[in-house]
Amino acid sequence: MKAAIVTEKGTTPIYSTFEEPKSKEKNVLVNVKASALSNLTKMRALGNHYSADHVYPNVAGTDGVGEADGKRVYFLATNAPLGL
Repeated sequence: MKAAIVTEKGTTPIYSTFEEPKSKEKNVLVNVKASALSNLTKMRALGNHYSADHVYPNVAGTDGVGEADGKRVYFLATNAPLGL
């Protein structure tokens, strides 16, 4: 899949191919349609927000909308390593 990838805090994200996530127990895979580009997301990507110290590699965003099991869903603070 294609994604904006944060390779290191304080650097500009790159648009590249990223490994497809795998479903894990009690989790749902979401086919993301849109993700928020909020000030929080931008500051985390730059390493300028206190929560950036707790961000897993490649993760800056926090929420968005997509489809899961044929239904439209909203997601927030997903699980590591592709989310919080």
